[in-house]
Amino acid sequence: MPSPLSTILFTNVGADLYGADYVLLCLVKSLDRRKFRSIVLVPYDGLLVGELENAGATVLVREFPVLRRSVFNPAGLIRFSWQMLTSIVFLITLATRERVDIFHTNTASIWPPGIAAAILRKRHIWQVMELVESPRVVRWAMSKMTGLFSFKVFCISNAVRQHFLRDNPGLDAKFQTLYHGVNLDEYDPLRCNRGAIRSSLGIPVNAPVVIYAGRFSAWKGQEVFSEAIQILVKQGIANNHSAHFIVLGSCFPGQEEFERDMDSRLQKLAAPGCIRRAGFQRNLPEWMAASDIFVLPSKRPEPNATALIGAMSMGIACVGTNIGGTVETIVDGETGILIPPGSPEALADALTALITDPVKTKGMGAAGRSRALEMFSINRYCETIVKQYEK
Repeated sequence: MPSPLSTILFTNVGADLYGADYVLLCLVKSLDRRKFRSIVLVPYDGLLVGELENAGATVLVREFPVLRRSVFNPAGLIRFSWQMLTSIVFLITLATRERVDIFHTNTASIWPPGIAAAILRKRHIWQVMELVESPRVVRWAMSKMTGLFSFKVFCISNAVRQHFLRDNPGLDAKFQTLYHGVNLDEYDPLRCNRGAIRSSLGIPVNAPVVIYAGRFSAWKGQEVFSEAIQILVKQGIANNHSAHFIVLGSCFPGQEEFERDMDSRLQKLAAPGCIRRAGFQRNLPEWMAASDIFVLPSKRPEPNATALIGAMSMGIACVGTNIGGTVETIVDGETGILIPPGSPEALADALTALITDPVKTKGMGAAGRSRALEMFSINRYCETIVKQYEK
């Protein structure tokens, strides 16, 4: 007789195909359908839904209470508490009906799955992909809830693990660093056409291209990048070396002001002809193949950006801020350059060093790909979590 399927109930904070969404999709795809059945809860309909369904998952769309700064006022606390209660009841009912064996939450900002799992005495795996330092009450609440209502917590960098252990003394064994990665069959510079995107954008084959790809938010530093571009234009670096800049991405629903601000900044630059602005792109490896330098100008600690790992996997030199998980990914002076956060001048200097020295840039890109192959394996990530399911 075949063994019964284990049903896993995943909860994700988004329904797009950015870093955390992409990693969850890779995990669901890796599951043996003869052993596991996947149910995934997402807060809204998006690109991720169809991809998960194609991978064999059952997808349910339902809004969950998410811990954000807006919660911490009288009206916000009342709304959050009511949503917590109704969500816990919903999850218990769903898990009982579907005979869920394991809960897996793909964010530290959603708590009902952990509480429901504890009530039902089911294992709860928590994947932590955030590094929230302020407000302190948010940091403390996220850390404590994660420590209390989990069987195992996987952290995508040592920086994230230490951040959560600060408020969970004695739980070192529960919190485990597990680097994620990208699908190296997709993120392979030998399989991607470097000239396709360049040709469509009218960018010469040998012109240096700098790319930013990610969410627009209060802390991602997209405005730092736009200011650095302005410096390079004023100094003549961009024009003298025919440099081009690509900006990809969008914002979380309800945070459209950050996207509008970025578009406004780019439109005001002195040399708009060297800038290409596009929204989210599903064929990100092709865009990276067309680029030479990737920037991650985060103003606050980055947990461990998937886009950065993808860029390294594509053999692109990377520039990032010297905080959070980025320090574990970029080897300063070897695979890229680390700069202080919030400094367009430092970013402009780093980009100048790479734009004006293509040999150095290519060398860093090659070293970055070697490091990505060694350190950041999505297969190893998935295998480790599956072993946890099978315990």
